[in-house]
Amino acid sequence: MKSVLSAFFGIMILVFGLFAAADVIQTQESDIWEGLEADLTTLSIRNNILTLRFKIRNTGDESKTVEFYFKDCYVIDPTNQKKYYPLKDSDGQYIAGPKEKDWEGGRYHFSIGSGSSSGFWVKFPVPADNPEAIDINIPGFFPFEEVPLD
Repeated sequence: MKSVLSAFFGIMILVFGLFAAADVIQTQESDIWEGLEADLTTLSIRNNILTLRFKIRNTGDESKTVEFYFKDCYVIDPTNQKKYYPLKDSDGQYIAGPKEKDWEGGRYHFSIGSGSSSGFWVKFPVPADNPEAIDINIPGFFPFEEVPLD
């Protein structure tokens, strides 16, 4: 009976792992913080607004403090050589979060423990020329390149 339950739970963990891995569109390592990786988990378009969701994971042995300003995030349409910055609200704040401070339109600032993660999201205008793919730049991480816009 124990072996049957062990096999069942082992299969469930494997299946869950496959579904969890399918939720990541692309992963990039940090070019600043050793042991940190950023997963692009969601790309959605609604009403000409592109919403991107990310999860920063700490795969290292020590806690890391991650900090960047949303003004330094951008999307590139490499085909048409155009750069797009995050959308702003009527108060000049970037439509992104979570925000630790409203300085310079908002900043992301979190301490991420070893084996832990933290998420954030950013809204952009949809690139005007409808490219098939975009590049995404998040401060502190290598670029997410050739991300399909389907």
